[in-house]
Amino acid sequence: MAGSCHIEMRASSWIAAVIRGVCNAEAHVETAFVDMNADAKFAAPDAQPRADATVVLAEPEAVRSRQLWLTVVVVALSVWMALEFLTPIAWAAVIAIAEWPLYRRVVDRARGRRVLTALCFALITALVIIIPLSLAAVSLAQESQSAMEWLQQAQKTGIAMPAWLPSLPLVGARAGTYWQQHIGNPQAANALLGSLSAGSVLAWTRSIGGEVARESALFLITLLALITLLSRGESIANEARDIARHMFGNFGGEFLERMIDAIRAVVNGTVLVSVAEGGIIGIGYAIAGVPQPLLFATFTIMLALVPFGAWAAFGLAALILLGTGHILAGALLYGFSAAVMTVGDNFIQPTVIGSAVELPFLLAMIGAFGGLAELGLVGLFVGPVIMAALLLVMRQWKKARAPAA
Repeated sequence: MAGSCHIEMRASSWIAAVIRGVCNAEAHVETAFVDMNADAKFAAPDAQPRADATVVLAEPEAVRSRQLWLTVVVVALSVWMALEFLTPIAWAAVIAIAEWPLYRRVVDRARGRRVLTALCFALITALVIIIPLSLAAVSLAQESQSAMEWLQQAQKTGIAMPAWLPSLPLVGARAGTYWQQHIGNPQAANALLGSLSAGSVLAWTRSIGGEVARESALFLITLLALITLLSRGESIANEARDIARHMFGNFGGEFLERMIDAIRAVVNGTVLVSVAEGGIIGIGYAIAGVPQPLLFATFTIMLALVPFGAWAAFGLAALILLGTGHILAGALLYGFSAAVMTVGDNFIQPTVIGSAVELPFLLAMIGAFGGLAELGLVGLFVGPVIMAALLLVMRQWKKARAPAA
């Protein structure tokens, strides 16, 4: 009995010792945990506790290379799928950049209603573009019957020679003879205008109608993209800045800002000056007695977007006046229009655009005509900006190499 009691006492002492050891271990762990929290509390704000730290292992170079190629393939496929809609999206981006300062002010007054404000801006943009084109279409439709009657009469009797043509000094007699031989008689006029008929004009009208329907669908896509870009403009701009700075450093952010300012300056300067030039020259059309002055003014505004385009519009108007015997009116109209275009293109437009786009004349012309040839009308605004980007990159490259030289 005494032996069994002794054994139980020894077992109890062992159990007690084990329990005390476990308690001591727990106390040590608890003390260590408290110390770690205290260290984390008094550590730097950016420091994180070890328990929460995530170890990021560097990926092998082969994996990163495959990721790069995957990115290139996905981007190429995306561009290929959206290739038909790149021009409408480019138009939407250009318009959104130009309208952004005004849009921000309206949003602030509208208490942050971004989507509704963007929808209103898209509708106003559509009206600004559609109304002049509709007026031009109505004017052309009104004049089409008169044009067909004149064409039929010219094929039968020839085109009458202007009364002032033979009286021109030095070349008047030869010009009159040439006119009678190649234009003034029915055979020559029929040979010159024989390919034109009511059927050919109708076929041309149908083809124009199909093209208008296609462009209308693309214009609708432009408006939808414009609403999206305006309503989400801040988040898109922030993401674009982050990507630019991550890929190209501080120069990337500066480059992006310069390009945005350049697009806004080119669009505002070109459009405002073209509208002003076309409106002033349109007043000259009305005073000089040009037929359909509103139609000619609309075409002058549209062609003024293209370098030297407006010169063709008011040159044609002056020739019409000369052909109808109004020599003084035609000469004065041409001189007045040339003065307006010279002042507008050489003094007003550079002042409106400012220093956002500093391009030599040759690069500006190449950018405008090259953009027009490759991208259509939107290339008139994108082309000079690309040339400005080229100059900016070249200057940055030269600046980066300067210390090493």
